[in-house]
Amino acid sequence: MERDIEGRVRAFWEQAFNGRDLDLIDAITAPDFVNHNALPGTPPGPEGHRQVVQRLWEAIPDARFEMEHLARDGDTVICIGTMLGTHEGTLLGVPATGRPVGWRQCHMYRFAQDARMVEHDAIRDDAGLLNGLDG
Repeated sequence: MERDIEGRVRAFWEQAFNGRDLDLIDAITAPDFVNHNALPGTPPGPEGHRQVVQRLWEAIPDARFEMEHLARDGDTVICIGTMLGTHEGTLLGVPATGRPVGWRQCHMYRFAQDARMVEHDAIRDDAGLLNGLDG
């Protein structure tokens, strides 16, 4: 039977992130999960994955990810979409502005044989985001 790793990525964004279900992260994230885009000092594994999500929610309490494309290559799933919300807390060193935000992102997830996420990398338009926060 084929592993549904695309479904795992969709569940992460729709249920864990947009649905605010942090418990799902434990089910889909490997203990040795590495996030190449996490802030220094963020632990590996599910705990670090939760911390990254919670930090984003602190800065953008109504954050949601709108998925536009999902593709698989072997044990890797690529997800492209737009992060949207209202900037109500410090984000990338910028204090709350109360402005709506939106920025394009490409996320890459690699999976282990047990269909758990073991690695994450991302390409985001952070410069465009910061320009939008500037006014």
